Amino acid sequence: MLKNVFVSSALTISTLSIGINSLVLKPSRAVELTDGRRAFESSLNLTRAAANFNSRNNSAARYQFTIEVPEDAGEALKSVKITQKENSDTVIFKTDKSKASLGSSLSGDNIPLAAVGGESQPGETTVVFDTPVEPGNTVTISVKPKQNPSVDGVYLFGIAAYPNGENSPGLYLGSGRIHITE
Repeated sequence: MLKNVFVSSALTISTLSIGINSLVLKPSRAVELTDGRRAFESSLNLTRAAANFNSRNNSAARYQFTIEVPEDAGEALKSVKITQKENSDTVIFKTDKSKASLGSSLSGDNIPLAAVGGESQPGETTVVFDTPVEPGNTVTISVKPKQNPSVDGVYLFGIAAYPNGENSPGLYLGSGRIHITE
């Protein structure tokens, strides 16, 4: 009787292992909406927001935003929109100074940008990758303000990610915080 329980348990574990491996090996697919647009299957993660210089009015400052595109995202990351939340001072981005690289810092492989700016307004910019960032990768985007705000405080930047495809809905990832000091 005990021997049969062991064999039965071994078969169950073996079956579960095969089932799990089958799930892991299947490629993930993006969500297709009823109107044909595509959306991410799983949320991307805003993991870091930082400024290299935090002092007021500093014209050498760069803001970096790091985003993880998980394996199960189902769709590649095509563009990112950065929008400053209302505050006492508004940042104006120098779109020609934006860059991106693979990894959690700018020391990774450079990612060419197809466009930067779009229909930008003060406090807003959109970065479009020439080649979309595939699931399983991390990307760091660096944007350059004309200068840091003249008023110290915490500045919030809403980050929205967009998958490959026409008029695809964005996915709001949250707000990155940049602290400006005296």
